[in-house]
Amino acid sequence: MPDPEKKPVLHLVPAILTGTAALIASLTAVYVNVRNDRQHAPQQVAQPSAPQVAVAAPALASEPSAPRTVHLRLDRIAVQHDGSIGTTDWRFAVELDGQPLFVFQQDELDDTGGRNVALPKDVGSNVDIVPGKPARLVVKAWRGSRLRLVEGEPDARGEGVLLGTGALAPLAVAATVPEKGAFVLYFSAAPE
Repeated sequence: MPDPEKKPVLHLVPAILTGTAALIASLTAVYVNVRNDRQHAPQQVAQPSAPQVAVAAPALASEPSAPRTVHLRLDRIAVQHDGSIGTTDWRFAVELDGQPLFVFQQDELDDTGGRNVALPKDVGSNVDIVPGKPARLVVKAWRGSRLRLVEGEPDARGEGVLLGTGALAPLAVAATVPEKGAFVLYFSAAPE
């Protein structure tokens, strides 16, 4: 006669899988921490001694206020909604701290999957940034139309911050109703 308290081995599979997943997650965390420690170790060893830091500090204090030139370039546009059926032409204007940087036309933007990334050619400008001082980047966009006689307000708008280091997060540009136009612009800033 079989033992009524004995459960089948299949009953233990979810617990074994859960334990295995937890073990893999913890081993991955340990690996990432060890790998990051190795990447930062040479920087810690190469630090100057205390007397040299005191001598170098006055030179570094004057450096953050000096602006440096970087080339701000638009790498790609991810189209979430092009604003119409089929493809749509859009014109974008980019400003930094209220000053115009560049304007460009991007024709036939399409939000269809697989065709929703546009790679603008030679769209960028040199800008002066002050280390430690963020600058406000504004992008305005107008949908192309043969019937538009007067420029008027932009159809879509987005704002971001260009850090003093030259870093800039992807910038969302959208109409008040996103279905009428929504994009994500990816910029890069390289020292000139």
